[in-house]
Amino acid sequence: MLAGMAWEYKGFYIPKEDDWQPEDPSDFGFWMDFYVGNGSGRDAFSVLVCSLPWFMREHGHQVISGRNVIFLPRFDRSALDEFLKAKCSEEDAGKSPHTTMLKIDGIGEWEYRYRF
Repeated sequence: MLAGMAWEYKGFYIPKEDDWQPEDPSDFGFWMDFYVGNGSGRDAFSVLVCSLPWFMREHGHQVISGRNVIFLPRFDRSALDEFLKAKCSEEDAGKSPHTTMLKIDGIGEWEYRYRF
């Protein structure tokens, strides 16, 4: 998908019910995918989305980098969507497609990172 093709943020998918909300919108954690692509093609990026209290409870006892983690103060689908759209656009600014995808890999783990 990389060679000479323009790409854009294509949305995200939470592998739960379409209208899923955490029981406590200020204390949650889940894995999801977001997509970057062109035309009908798209690549998946996996990311842990969580609140700080959840993260501290689950991982606060260990040293961890924070790579491929998005922190939200409260669960908000619109805010998450806008954040991803802005970050993907920011990373595209004047860079090669290869460089762009590797930069976005810092936000979410790129399904094809192993190729590079």
